[in-house]
Amino acid sequence: MLGRKAWTLCFISFLTGCSITPKPASLDDRYAEARKDIAAIFDNQEKMGTRLDFYEAMARGFKHNLDYRIKLANNALQMGQLKLAEFAMFPALNATGSLYTRNNDLSSSSVTSSGQISGISNSTPRTLLSERVEISWNVLDFGLNYVKAQQQADRQLAARTEAHRQMQQLAQDVLTAYWEAYSAQELILHTNEFQKTLNEAAQQMELAIRDKTIPQENILHYREALLNGERHLLQLKFKYDKAMYDLKHLLSLPLEARFRLEPPPSALFKTPDLKNLNFRKLDAITLVNRPELEGQHYQEQIAKLGVRAAILQALPGLTVNEGWNYNSNKFLLNAWWIDRSANIAWNLINLASLPTSIHSAEDQVAYERMKKMAMTLGILTETRYAFSHYQSLRSEYVVAKKQTENANAIFTLEKNRQRASLTSNQQVLMAEIQYLTAQMDRDLLMSDLSKSSGELYLSAGFDLLPKSVTDEPLDDIIKKVKKSIALRNQMDLNDYVEITYHRLFGEDLQSPWKNHTPGLAALPDPWHTGLPVPLSDGTKYYS
Repeated sequence: MLGRKAWTLCFISFLTGCSITPKPASLDDRYAEARKDIAAIFDNQEKMGTRLDFYEAMARGFKHNLDYRIKLANNALQMGQLKLAEFAMFPALNATGSLYTRNNDLSSSSVTSSGQISGISNSTPRTLLSERVEISWNVLDFGLNYVKAQQQADRQLAARTEAHRQMQQLAQDVLTAYWEAYSAQELILHTNEFQKTLNEAAQQMELAIRDKTIPQENILHYREALLNGERHLLQLKFKYDKAMYDLKHLLSLPLEARFRLEPPPSALFKTPDLKNLNFRKLDAITLVNRPELEGQHYQEQIAKLGVRAAILQALPGLTVNEGWNYNSNKFLLNAWWIDRSANIAWNLINLASLPTSIHSAEDQVAYERMKKMAMTLGILTETRYAFSHYQSLRSEYVVAKKQTENANAIFTLEKNRQRASLTSNQQVLMAEIQYLTAQMDRDLLMSDLSKSSGELYLSAGFDLLPKSVTDEPLDDIIKKVKKSIALRNQMDLNDYVEITYHRLFGEDLQSPWKNHTPGLAALPDPWHTGLPVPLSDGTKYYS
């Protein structure tokens, strides 16, 4: 009785010891893990100098941006899943073995018809070793796994297009952040002078308030100019800080890194008039180049394969087996033998639910097709919006330049009149503030104009670089960025459209480049889409 209680107590203690209690991570553990992650982000990066140009910024973004690398990792993950899906189509090869022993003989006695025991015999030794190697192939599973492998192949292609899209967006984000940071950096160089001017103006205003001979209206206008200048200065400082933090984040640089930005390439300062842009060709290029449409095409293919999978699941399964066997029982006449079997199994519930399964799969196809239609219209709308935004900003920039020139002329005039004692210091300071403010507006507008140009290229699906540059050395990526920017400096978007349309669809060029075929053939083509495109002669060209 005492022993039973002891065993019961031991059993309860064992169960209690096996219980799992949730243990949240401590603050120290979480902080140490976060520090380790931060160190891992910056450990393998190339050394950063005190000056950063646009080419290096773009190259560092392609090589080190974490969001982009996540997309690349997902692409590699989907490729691995595809290889596993291919293995799932093979027949199953199973190998089993067992070792069995007992402490006495497995004996049996024979009994006569009269009920007497005639003798005792052994038909099995105390220790047995058995082995079996079997090939099993379920034809239905093979069909289902084949369809699933095709779906996984499309998922891998969709993941590749997501990485491609992320690369395009990354290029535009780096361009945006670099322009904003550079523009603010150059303007901030004048902030000390600007702040000094504002302080002098504030002092002049205090004197003007005490001077009863100055009309109140003039003082209020003076104060408005000061407040407007102060507000622009605060906006500029915030814009600079935000753009620099955005740039460091995109390039995966330490947030405390300090460096000066070099001027952007001259190609980014170009503001061509695109009012004669050929939208028929641009739309055709956009529908082929945009990775989102390509990715949605793969999603629709996956849904269509889901209809086949629904039909296959309702069919009977045929399993074919063949096994090679061995048994160490010395009493057997045949210790080695081969067996074969064929089994049919049919899940009638799957058959009964087949109409519902097909209907659900077809609804999924319709859903993916509707998404692609909506995406197509949305993408074409994006292109129109980007074009309209660019043209509007271009016109606004022309006006801003004239405003700056006019503000400079007023400032110069007021200074000359001050020398002739024909105007007050307040009028000169107001003119100077308006001139500096106009300069800020013009330079920031130039930044916005360059960004809108990049958005227009992005909306059409143009790539700044070939897709596979991430694993190359940083210096090689910088060279490719320079080459691509130099090409962009030679042509505007109209030429891009003509050349790309010619490459994709084989139509004759309608631009000045058509008379320079050798040079055209030598131009790099950074816009590989990998999609079969019908040419005018009926063949297919893989861009």
